[in-house]
Amino acid sequence: MLQGKKLSILGDSISTYRGISNDVTANSSIIYNPYFYTEPFPEEKTYWQIIMADFGLTLCVNNSWSGGNLSGKENPDSGINRARNLSRNDGTNPNLIILFMGINDLGRGVPVTVFESDYRNTLKTIKKLYPFSHVCCVNLPDRDIFMKDATELFNSAIERSVRSCGENFFIADLFHSRLNNHFYYMNTLDGLHPDEDGMKIIAEVLEKAIRASLL
Repeated sequence: MLQGKKLSILGDSISTYRGISNDVTANSSIIYNPYFYTEPFPEEKTYWQIIMADFGLTLCVNNSWSGGNLSGKENPDSGINRARNLSRNDGTNPNLIILFMGINDLGRGVPVTVFESDYRNTLKTIKKLYPFSHVCCVNLPDRDIFMKDATELFNSAIERSVRSCGENFFIADLFHSRLNNHFYYMNTLDGLHPDEDGMKIIAEVLEKAIRASLL
């Protein structure tokens, strides 16, 4: 079902890679997207490349911005605005979209009511522009015991937003994966950005959600 289909990503630094998430030949709007991941981190070890290889997907657009919030309608670089640019320059639309954002909003103290409103509007934009796409929304990992309650509030906001959009939208549950608390820090490069093992865990969570929803 997914072999040869197109994948687009709307993300933050965890989904970036130099030369990919700022590839002007894919979408001219992403030329200035800052990135975190680059050589010598293997591109094929990113969670999204693992997913693409396992399902036979090809990349449409990776519109990920290192340090980016989802929230912020006044900010052209926020996820809510970048959601308009998930198709290629030639008009090719994605069949599957991964939305993996919110960690920066949580860390910067964006009110959950603002986050939920902007998340819901982001999904509405995606639904309007890419009505035939399936959308996998990744919730936030349980990475900090002192932010557990706030993380659960953000994830509840994500769940309500996804539920409001209909059957083509579903959640990949990173919060209840083995990438949490003590394990999260063991599987990162710096306490936040996943290392190769962390990327593999994220890919496993997404693959499970995609198989349950689409296969």
